[in-house]
Amino acid sequence: MKMKTPPNMFLLLHLTLLFLSSIYFSTSNADDDEFFCNADDKATLLKIRDHFGGPNGRLSDWDNSTDCCMDWSFVGCGNPRPGRITVVTFSRGWGLSGTLPAEFGDLPYLNFLSLAEMPKVTGPIPNSFSKLKRLQKLDLGSNSLSGPIPTFLGQLKRLEEVDLSNNKLSGVIPVSLGSLPSLSQFNVSFNQLCGAIPTGLNKFAKSSFDHNKCLCGAPLAACKWGLPASI
Repeated sequence: MKMKTPPNMFLLLHLTLLFLSSIYFSTSNADDDEFFCNADDKATLLKIRDHFGGPNGRLSDWDNSTDCCMDWSFVGCGNPRPGRITVVTFSRGWGLSGTLPAEFGDLPYLNFLSLAEMPKVTGPIPNSFSKLKRLQKLDLGSNSLSGPIPTFLGQLKRLEEVDLSNNKLSGVIPVSLGSLPSLSQFNVSFNQLCGAIPTGLNKFAKSSFDHNKCLCGAPLAACKWGLPASI
């Protein structure tokens, strides 16, 4: 004898399928949001692109019609906020030229910035970088940056790695850099720096300070009277 399925069983099955579908699409949309580019961050990156030659320059795939998290080179998004720019790491020697754009400071969730081995990148480190409170890794090595090492770098308490080597930086090393609690890599070699190395930085190798104008103190030779003190 053939059994009939009660009508309420069909209703229960239908509701169950609807419930499972809602969970699936909710999860899918949440995953998509993780990579959907924040509008403010996108506008900031477009300003950086324009600073480095515009839509036909070296960052031509930074296109306003595409998603910066999914489609743009050198850019990464993710935690702690969905869709926010956390990483900008240009290929070494990518051929950018000009000064460092102040707009980098308008990426509040940036934790890794690498723009290195580009000898036509010149000028000072912008004051706007002082806003990068989440920055952990900063690689500006082997460019042609000039001016002093900004004292505000010592206020970016999450910094773990700093490479400013092979530039034209001058002045002293700010003493505040020696107090960064998580700093594990530091390199300012091949610059034009002078004065005493802050005590908190003497744990780094001599090679981190070599080939400067007149740096002194451990791990280099002892300072002589008359050299400028760190600030």
